[in-house]
Amino acid sequence: MMYECIIIGGGVVGSSAAYHLAKKGNETLLLEQFSLPHTRGSSHGATRMLRCSYEDPLYSKMTVEALQLWKRLEKETNEKIFQETGLMLVADPPHEKFERRFTSVQTTGGNCQELCAEDMQKRCPGLIRFSPSERMYIEYNAGTLRADKALGCLRAQIRKFGGQIHDEEKVTNIVPGRVVTVKTNKRTYQTKHLVITPGAWISQLLEPLGLNIPYHVRRVSVFYWKERVQGSSKNMTAFLDITNETYAFPSSEYSGLMKIGTENGVKTSPDFRDDNIDNTDLEFMCNYVKQRFPGVYCKPSIVESCMYTLTPDENFVLDCIPGHPNIVFGIGFSGHGFKMAPVVGRILGEMVLGEKLSYDVSSMSVKRFPGAVLSSKL
Repeated sequence: MMYECIIIGGGVVGSSAAYHLAKKGNETLLLEQFSLPHTRGSSHGATRMLRCSYEDPLYSKMTVEALQLWKRLEKETNEKIFQETGLMLVADPPHEKFERRFTSVQTTGGNCQELCAEDMQKRCPGLIRFSPSERMYIEYNAGTLRADKALGCLRAQIRKFGGQIHDEEKVTNIVPGRVVTVKTNKRTYQTKHLVITPGAWISQLLEPLGLNIPYHVRRVSVFYWKERVQGSSKNMTAFLDITNETYAFPSSEYSGLMKIGTENGVKTSPDFRDDNIDNTDLEFMCNYVKQRFPGVYCKPSIVESCMYTLTPDENFVLDCIPGHPNIVFGIGFSGHGFKMAPVVGRILGEMVLGEKLSYDVSSMSVKRFPGAVLSSKL
């Protein structure tokens, strides 16, 4: 079976790439190893934070445009995907990271305002506790993505534009060439253009193609905490503490429960994510919530799991297989991929078709990692 474009990996980045390629009129196939929808990867769940607060201006610019593309998808599907709640960002001294993020948001056109602890406290009385030693600002354009809804909309549009989605098809072999052969547990396909977005399954797909990219997979726990006063967080601004790497959302997924979590976690294997559960994060979060969030009970009601795939510098890798420009890949989104997926998916589509790239992503090349390219396999 021949397709103009095949995308391996049906998470949000792969789905976005398939969406953009199908929208351009390419005969497109999206392959996913698990039954859709599923909770085995990094794209599941009801909410994701969308913010422009990054130290790297490139990520800030990409997020600004990603918001516009999410809103365009809303119009195409007549579904509500993004809720503009704003974002409270706080940091302990020293404040170098705070300054870089604040400057980056300002220079990319974000609407933000620095506030003192007293002013911030007035926005969420009794719910969150702030310290006078902290610096903080509100990013008014930030908000919450309805993640499951967004993925569903992308998949619906892929099909609307003539693309196909095959789930429960695990890729077992890729044979490069001007025409690429892709073998799965069910069928064999051929394509002129291949996009690989493997999520946490990087080595399984990319090592046979001559790449040994350094990365690790982190299992991250997602906690939901009961409000002391039902509905007290309903109109709360999203929250990010960059010193402690913690975040909070108003009650959404579960009535009366706030989503408060940490980006810390434990190393894991994607096929054994829920083995050897470590309670370190639970202990940290219980203590943190007790100090920071007086408006919720300090024992979580629900605990769920997600995975982050991180490179050593925690930056994306967007590149082609050396010697095979018709095979491109996107990996290592390090917990930041969902919000930027519309832009990243489009870039991957531009790369695989040989088009002019809408962003200079040379800094995201795999070649920045010594030894990542195994020339003997090419």
